[in-house]
Amino acid sequence: MDFLKITKVENVLMEQGHIKEIGTLHLTTHQMIFMCPDQEQEIWISYPIIHTVERRPAINEKHPLIIRCRDFRYITFFIPIERKAIDVFDTIQKLTCISSIKHVYAFYYKPEKQFISNDGWSIYNPLEEFERMEITNSWRFSIANRGYLFCTTYPRTLLVPQKISDNVLNHAGKFRSRKRVPVLSYLHRYNKASITRSSQPMVGLKQNRSIQDEKLIEAIFQSNIQPSEDGQMVYGSTATNLIVDARPTVNAMANAALGAGTENMENYKNCEKKHMGIDNIHVMRESLGKLVEAIHSADAQGVQIKRQNLDKSGWLRHISTLLDSALTIVKNIHIANSHVLVHCSDGWDRTAQLTSISELCLDPYYRTLKGFQVLVEKEWISFGHKFSDRSGHLSNEKYFMNTTHSNAFNSVQSKFYKQSHVRETSPVFHQFLDCVYQIYSQFPTRFEFNETFLIELHYHCYSCQFGTFLFNSEKERMDYNAAGLTYSVWDYFNTYKEKFLNESYDHGVKNNEEFGDMGVLLPDVKNVKYWAGVFQKKDDELNGIPEDITDEKSEGFTSRIRWRPDSSRPGSPSINTDPLGIEEGSVWKEDTHRQSPLGKGVNFEIEDPWRSNEYDGKKKDSSVDGNDTSVNEINPKEIVQNFARFTLNFGAVAYSNVANIAAKVNSEFESISFNYTSNENGKKANSDSGSVTPSEPVEPVEPAELADIESNGSAPGTPRIQEMMSFSTNDHSENNNNSSISSSTSSPPNSMKPWQTLPSSVSSSFPTSFLRGNKNSFPSLGIKTSSSSPPSPSFRPNNTQSFEKTSPLSLTLPRSNLKSKSNSASKSNSPLTTPPIPSSPVTPERMKELPHPLYNDQLAFP
Repeated sequence: MDFLKITKVENVLMEQGHIKEIGTLHLTTHQMIFMCPDQEQEIWISYPIIHTVERRPAINEKHPLIIRCRDFRYITFFIPIERKAIDVFDTIQKLTCISSIKHVYAFYYKPEKQFISNDGWSIYNPLEEFERMEITNSWRFSIANRGYLFCTTYPRTLLVPQKISDNVLNHAGKFRSRKRVPVLSYLHRYNKASITRSSQPMVGLKQNRSIQDEKLIEAIFQSNIQPSEDGQMVYGSTATNLIVDARPTVNAMANAALGAGTENMENYKNCEKKHMGIDNIHVMRESLGKLVEAIHSADAQGVQIKRQNLDKSGWLRHISTLLDSALTIVKNIHIANSHVLVHCSDGWDRTAQLTSISELCLDPYYRTLKGFQVLVEKEWISFGHKFSDRSGHLSNEKYFMNTTHSNAFNSVQSKFYKQSHVRETSPVFHQFLDCVYQIYSQFPTRFEFNETFLIELHYHCYSCQFGTFLFNSEKERMDYNAAGLTYSVWDYFNTYKEKFLNESYDHGVKNNEEFGDMGVLLPDVKNVKYWAGVFQKKDDELNGIPEDITDEKSEGFTSRIRWRPDSSRPGSPSINTDPLGIEEGSVWKEDTHRQSPLGKGVNFEIEDPWRSNEYDGKKKDSSVDGNDTSVNEINPKEIVQNFARFTLNFGAVAYSNVANIAAKVNSEFESISFNYTSNENGKKANSDSGSVTPSEPVEPVEPAELADIESNGSAPGTPRIQEMMSFSTNDHSENNNNSSISSSTSSPPNSMKPWQTLPSSVSSSFPTSFLRGNKNSFPSLGIKTSSSSPPSPSFRPNNTQSFEKTSPLSLTLPRSNLKSKSNSASKSNSPLTTPPIPSSPVTPERMKELPHPLYNDQLAFP
């Protein structure tokens, strides 16, 4: 009572969503209660259910306190007096941030009416439960953990194979994290296939092994093999035994650096291992936080919740992964008649999720109200799920934020808010309940309980009103005498049983398995949706109506296929011209025909995967009396098939164009002739083409001079045309397909291919017709086209006569042989005059020194 600075505040404005009421706020030792004189219903907020409290600056002389609860309620109290707002904030903080679990509400709770049911603490008896499963002689109850001396996080009663002694368990415990050795969790009554659970092996970087652990797992996998008449085991009936590692493969391998890891399957017989790829508790916590933030942001802005914003959280992907992993276990148990060993890191988070979901699908008993209570007690509480840590029962002062001060203080406080005090919290049990809801939604008549039961169970996981979910292990529950000092949550549910029963439950499934599937459920892992009820929303608000979902999918597809301009590439043509005919307002243009960017003169069609003729016909037929019902007639299979056909058509055209280019490149190389001729022949060839070769090269042209060349055709000085000519195009226009440049080399032997005599830096380059961008260029790669770029200044011959084809190597010289020269008059004053080529032969050693003009000279490829 010393923490209660204030117990009552009047004239408080309460705002929750669109509801606004003025009433009185009462503060007690364990709850805060808001009472409105106009409303009979009161709002009770238990302190442990509070997640964060934020005190913000005054608004219209009223001081807001924003309270976010773990059951996803967002409530704002506007207090008229600042002093009272501060007292309320401090009181809530002191009563929420307690130091011991003994101070929670469960140790003080007294129900107004005594519960009719009082067997909640004894509802799960391991001896009775495994007897119900019809345990065979292959298993035995072990007393190794009597008094919790063997493993503090395991139940006191363990089931192990009959042939495994307690001494073997002690040695095997040294090889498993926290001594959580493989023990029996479930035995399928039809074929005696088992689900066992454990923690990760301590393999480490040295690839340690344990003979006792290997013998234990081998005995588990042989437990349902019946011996023959002569006493020998008959093998072959369990060929698909599985070791299920719930973690992603990378995470499992990373734990080896910490001395743990995953099984080396060379040491384990007659089984295989699968990684399920379920992310850790930190990823799940962040995913739920993003989901809640998306919902709250839409509520705060008063707009409709968009499905695409919810999908960014990845929450449904995690739920689908859990269901898919459990489905793998169910099929291996029920269909393959084989055993499954499940583990994650410590075996109390993801392992509990997979074993409990699998058993819920396998056994109809766990889908009854009492059976589900037994399932939670067995798989979650007795096997040591850390409810206290994962639910955050002992809160932290960093959850309380005072944002009335400077921004600097807020930023520092925000950093603390995201760190150590939240590392152990995670919605692990929430995900399990979400998976149960998904299965319940797909098989609504196969469950005795309803959705209200799941929602209230989620609430009491955080409320600390009962002692069921307060502790991290069965041992802690015994140490705190929870059964003697607190009430069980199952007493509450069984007392008000009628409220939580499913009216559509088919009792025949429980008794006779009339559906013919032996009571085993195989859920559709892709048919998942957001659990709107737990967020206190309607299903349409989170999952939307079919029309809204279709529109969002179409909009998302449009945004993915739409091309975006990239102005950062100087050589790239503008993609705003819509090269594929994609318009802003629709997915595809009708009857789109465009020239292929991969080749000249090739047209290709883009088939609309969403507007195929078949779909159009169905759409017209589905319209009755002028009402278009095409939204409900969409066949996803046909849409995927149409899109696949479009992809194949586009890929075929692309392959054809690339093949044509490759053939053209090959023909260009084959047509190159290496003619080692004299310097005089080279001069003659140059003179025939209208250019004169001076004896030495001159200084390169400056950018300003290059601009003059572009505009006037001449400039002071002579540009370094020799290297520029070597990479000028031989087909700049459609009428100039036979152009070439002169050669000063002789041909090699006929048995050698042209590229066998070229250095690697040159032989890997493309022919000039390909390097010099034309209509066959790639606009998406930034290569200029002939229509978008002016002709190169290096290609300005004095006549239109075609040049003789030659290698681009012939006019490229090492820079060490070039000497600068003043702009003197040469044999011709034309800017196209070129220096003479030395008559010395080009040897392979010298060719290695040749620079690559495309990369070494910025003027060679403007």
